[in-house]
Amino acid sequence: MHVYSSSDSRTSALGMIAVCAVLMAIGLNAAFQALSIGPAWLFSPPTVAAAFGLLYRVLDTVGWRWSWLHRLGLIQVPVVEGVYEGTLVSSYRMTTMPVRVCIDQTWTRIAIRFDVLEPMSSSSYSVAAGLSSDGHRRARLTYTYRNQTRPGVAESDMNDHDGTAELVLDPETSALVGRYYNFRGRQGTLTLTRTSS
Repeated sequence: MHVYSSSDSRTSALGMIAVCAVLMAIGLNAAFQALSIGPAWLFSPPTVAAAFGLLYRVLDTVGWRWSWLHRLGLIQVPVVEGVYEGTLVSSYRMTTMPVRVCIDQTWTRIAIRFDVLEPMSSSSYSVAAGLSSDGHRRARLTYTYRNQTRPGVAESDMNDHDGTAELVLDPETSALVGRYYNFRGRQGTLTLTRTSS
């Protein structure tokens, strides 16, 4: 997985983590004093750092999906993770192919894998991505990818290449629709539906 940019500044959520970390440290230091475990000043900085690290990890992996954090406006990153299947229509001979897109996502990291299913001629992996909300509750995912072909399956003139894709997720229908172009001079459209989260 790699880091992705987002229209969510993440500042308010990081501030919330810092406040909670300090409150946790105060509570733990009070407990240490009540149990007579060493001088409180010895535990304060490590306790704040450990609490911040723990809370950040929970938010990054699980908490960012919690709807109440989205409703409060603390988290604004759209949730696009899941498996999507559908079709690709290429400008090359107007070919239509079945495809699958798998998106793994945390609050700060993402990985997008794109597979052509029949024939299983190539796979693409994201190398950089940006994710934003378009203001209509739809998520816009733009990413660059590296495509790796499968020798003996892909057409003889098809080589490894780079490209860019832009996909828009409609949360009401779970449809992922967009377009792509690559540095081989080809482009096309994608129409996908989420099959699992």
